[in-house]
Amino acid sequence: MILSVSRRTDIPAFYSDWFFNRLREGFVYVRNPMNIHQVSKITLSPELIDCIVFWSKNPKPMLSRLDELKGYMYYFQFTINPYDTGMEVSVPKKETIIKTFKELSEIIGKKRVIWRYDPILLTERMDMEYHIHYFGELAKRLQGYTDTCVISFVDLYKKTQSNLKGTQARELTLNEMIELAAKLFNVAYQYGITIQTCAEEIALESVGIKHGKCIDNVLIEDLLGVKLVVGKDPNQRKECGCVQSIDIGEYNTCTHGCKYCYANFKDNMVARNRAAHHPDSPLLVGNLGPDDKVINRKMFSFIKVPEHFNRGDIVKLKHPEKYKKTVDIYGYQINLYRIISMNGNCVRLENVEDMVPESELLPVAINGEEDRWIYYDPKNVAIFLFDEEYEGTHNDYSYYLDVFKQVTEGGKTYKEMIERKHLMYVHEVQHWLRKRNNGIDGLKVNERKG
Repeated sequence: MILSVSRRTDIPAFYSDWFFNRLREGFVYVRNPMNIHQVSKITLSPELIDCIVFWSKNPKPMLSRLDELKGYMYYFQFTINPYDTGMEVSVPKKETIIKTFKELSEIIGKKRVIWRYDPILLTERMDMEYHIHYFGELAKRLQGYTDTCVISFVDLYKKTQSNLKGTQARELTLNEMIELAAKLFNVAYQYGITIQTCAEEIALESVGIKHGKCIDNVLIEDLLGVKLVVGKDPNQRKECGCVQSIDIGEYNTCTHGCKYCYANFKDNMVARNRAAHHPDSPLLVGNLGPDDKVINRKMFSFIKVPEHFNRGDIVKLKHPEKYKKTVDIYGYQINLYRIISMNGNCVRLENVEDMVPESELLPVAINGEEDRWIYYDPKNVAIFLFDEEYEGTHNDYSYYLDVFKQVTEGGKTYKEMIERKHLMYVHEVQHWLRKRNNGIDGLKVNERKG
């Protein structure tokens, strides 16, 4: 399971003692926002929590205690905006939070500290040029401390409209979004930062910006070195790409006082909830009452348990640079090897000199799924599908491409079709060919009989 800490409030800034107490006790209670007497008990075991995603404008209270998270993988969504205290009432000074950002990045690495520049809104004073200028100032300061910046454009929900009353804040038009996004992309590129959007319907690929996921299975898989079996979070709006998670926060509990915030909509309730907070309670606010019903939330890891490898399987190496290789024929120089023997927890790979621990192997993913039946020799593909007269005319893999220049369908050569589909690797092309031939080709490298 992935733990969100939290979209609803800034737990790192205001409730870090409570959070670490919850980790130590191994569980947390979370009220259902739609039914306050329904309480879920969330188990916080490292065996069940695949990753923790922290959301914060000021995680400084956590910096001296990060060693208490050593049993967990985690990363931070760290917001630094260009707004002053008129818009972000109690957020610390920019100098302070930039320093905290850098300290955090130095401790856990820049890949795990994602800069959020959101939401973007306009006023008469904070116009397009204002954002371009201050985004550049922040990007310059954060260069080398993050790889990624997440942007979004403000949505004036009914509850945010009342908070923003008197600020003259407005949403951007479609053309303004595209123009500003293009300029921010150019600025970020100068400082080695990739921009992605958060929960935005607008497509900005034309200006170099892709849709992102704040709770990102691809990033988590990269950090953990595993595959996850997890889908889109059904509790988020359709534009949101985030995968499933459990959020342990509560609305109306953050005291940053940001005018644009959708998670605070009653100031008096924020003060009341803060007063009711106790760091030793299993609940973020208050304690269980006689009408509360606690339900054990079903918990499970999203990490896909790998199947055991067998002799003949085609695999990848986690760290190919560590091993001496004679040739990389199966992968066409892309890190694919066949297991030729197994001895306990070690295997021997064809064309790899050293024995390799099984823990160093990864299954091959094609189109998002593991495939142990890899197709390999391009010459065999050509011979099988086309005329045998091509056999032996080349000693290298240019033979394979020459064949594809000769075969046409619908006025196009196979080579043109491959290029149009952006197929780069031999096994991708072979899967494409197999699909076109109704799955019949007899070319599986490790086909087992019986």
